[in-house]
Amino acid sequence: FESSLEIHYGVFRKSKVGIVVYNMQGQQVAILEDKVMQPEKYFATWNPEDGLATGYYFIAIKINDLQVHYLKVYKK
Repeated sequence: FESSLEIHYGVFRKSKVGIVVYNMQGQQVAILEDKVMQPEKYFATWNPEDGLATGYYFIAIKINDLQVHYLKVYKK
């Protein structure tokens, strides 16, 4: 992706949702969600900051005890 990234997800019961972006060194780059959400379909948008380097970033999505990771490439 080049300018922004949309992450689509669904919550099936009232759940604590966290979506965090990490760089390859494991440093937190952005928090996109950190709250309790009701059952519904959602999306979060990541607009990387101007100073962010081109490279690989992990998107960690945690809904209650379920955690999933995605690897995305950011290009300026």
